[in-house]
Amino acid sequence: MKTRSIALALALLGSAAVATAQTAPPAPAPSGSDKDVNSPDVAAANRDVAAQAAAREGAVADVNADTQASADAQYAADLAAYRDALRAHHREVSRDARIADHKERAYADAMRDWRRQVYACKHGSTRACKAPSPNPADYW
Repeated sequence: MKTRSIALALALLGSAAVATAQTAPPAPAPSGSDKDVNSPDVAAANRDVAAQAAAREGAVADVNADTQASADAQYAADLAAYRDALRAHHREVSRDARIADHKERAYADAMRDWRRQVYACKHGSTRACKAPSPNPADYW
């Protein structure tokens, strides 16, 4: 039983030592070492790195601006081409509609004259009966 108590006491002492070792503050860096954060060499190196990063960011910004300008120009050209094609299509559709309207009008005029011819034929006009049927192309 004594050995158990001694082992328990040693275990508690060891855990207390570990706990104090974990909470102790870090030792300060020795002054005059190469790792001094406030040295002029470190500050100069930081400035050099910052200047290189700024130069890279500027170059990337220039490339992005050129790419965006190129994309904007291509977009404007595509939009102009689309609008030109739309106008051409609209002109073609309008022309086709005018032609279709003209054909429909010619057919309607020919049918009107044919009905008059049939009426005249049914009411005794031999000349109307012998005449050819009206051709819509003649009304074109």
